[in-house]
Amino acid sequence: MKRLGLVERARTVTPALLHAKRWISFEHCIASLHWVAVWGMPTLLMHLTAIERMAANPGELPADWVRALSEDLPYARFGAALPDLPLCEGIRGGLAAFLPERELPHFARLYHERAPVGFGLKMAELVASGALVGTEPGLAVLAGYFTHLCLDRRLYPVVDRLVVRHRRRGERALEAHRDIEWAQTLFYLRELHGMELLGTPRVREKCQVVKSLGFPWRGIGGGLYELVRLSSQERVGQAPSKSEVDGWVRGLYVSGLFLSSPMGRARALPAYARLSFQELYRNDTFDFAAEVEGTLDTARSVLRRLHGYMARGTFTPRTRARFLEAFPEGTLGARAA
Repeated sequence: MKRLGLVERARTVTPALLHAKRWISFEHCIASLHWVAVWGMPTLLMHLTAIERMAANPGELPADWVRALSEDLPYARFGAALPDLPLCEGIRGGLAAFLPERELPHFARLYHERAPVGFGLKMAELVASGALVGTEPGLAVLAGYFTHLCLDRRLYPVVDRLVVRHRRRGERALEAHRDIEWAQTLFYLRELHGMELLGTPRVREKCQVVKSLGFPWRGIGGGLYELVRLSSQERVGQAPSKSEVDGWVRGLYVSGLFLSSPMGRARALPAYARLSFQELYRNDTFDFAAEVEGTLDTARSVLRRLHGYMARGTFTPRTRARFLEAFPEGTLGARAA
């Protein structure tokens, strides 16, 4: 289904969802449908799935990190989603969110282009101090965040090469990038879970990034917000308000609500997707699932190094530089799978 068709369809399917969930406004549903269709739910869905894989297979992570991923998985999802969460700001945009040439949200651009590793290191320093959030919730956030960075760095160049090879005549590179990411994400989910996940409650669970169940009316806790605010202000130069971050979290939940509903199946893989599987997911020269597993191995290594950085407790330009030698700063693909 073409992206425009999904946006048009939102005008007819949204009232049904509104009737089923009366506490969601029409603007909320419309904006979340726009976000799924236009901005890159495949990115977030892949990141949210990857951190769940990390939690299920922590490997040789230190015991504190293993416990954090086990007991505070929603916070790990929050960290995994954080660089892309500003994409959800359309939840408050109503029908205005349908502008097709809408710019990438401000903080989404900042979090991908301005010191993403430095941002994560600042969060690590604050977690190590124990002043804002508990140790385990903080470690969970960090595990998700650095796994996101590793996944972006590994998969974005892969998708770029596939875009060059498979982009249709007249198709914009950005549109091809989104389509390829979405197909890869759905192939991966189907292989991982043994079923089509769209239209099932499992998708909604992936979008739960706070500990309380159900709609996140209160957003995130004050300590978690301060962790984001202070790190963002120091390393990015600007920080979102709490109401902005809370809006992102609610937007993610509503998008998960849509994708877990029967209407979410409209975004599933078509029956003729076998050729795409061979071209985009697995063939003699490329294996997407193996790339994901390789990324998780890299992320475990980065997290072990981060554990040592935090344990030493000496946070100076020199110690940061040593960490950055192993995991350099750089710009991330804003819509990496």
